Amino acid sequence: MQLAELLFVTSNQGKLREAEAVLGCRLAHRGLELDELQSLELEQVVRHKAAEAYRLLRAPVLVEDTSLELAGLGGFPGPLVRWLLASVGPAGICRIAGCFENRSATARCIAFATDGVAEAVGAGVVAGTIVESRAVAPASGGTASSPRTAAAAAPSPRWRRRRRTRSRIAEGPSRHSEIP
Repeated sequence: MQLAELLFVTSNQGKLREAEAVLGCRLAHRGLELDELQSLELEQVVRHKAAEAYRLLRAPVLVEDTSLELAGLGGFPGPLVRWLLASVGPAGICRIAGCFENRSATARCIAFATDGVAEAVGAGVVAGTIVESRAVAPASGGTASSPRTAAAAAPSPRWRRRRRTRSRIAEGPSRHSEIP
């Protein structure tokens, strides 16, 4: 499978811009409403999402999903972070983490590609600590409604004196790996 053959399946334009920036190229993409598996296992979620996208498009696809694992909650919300964000927002996640002595968190991202036969999986991990909310500029390509690492929350050249409050993760060591 070559990257140029893949359709990046997302209806989130911010996610598309971020993927293109990370990969350094334009991506063919398609917005689909997929039946997403609700699971605490991130790899299960992306495998299901990729299979569903391939079933609908019958073309090689690339999908991505993210999780935020709070140590104080035993790894919850994990891949269900989108629903927690919709319910309590980034500041709510910060308040929840503040209820525990251990405020550490791990953000994970898994990208999964398939052409119906072959599969390719990549993962990125950032470990850190949830810190108190403070005013920060929206990260390039991001929104104030999505938690970012402290490094990603720094003002970008496109920032125009607009500040919003959001939760942050103080950046810890990051690691990128390929999952067999």
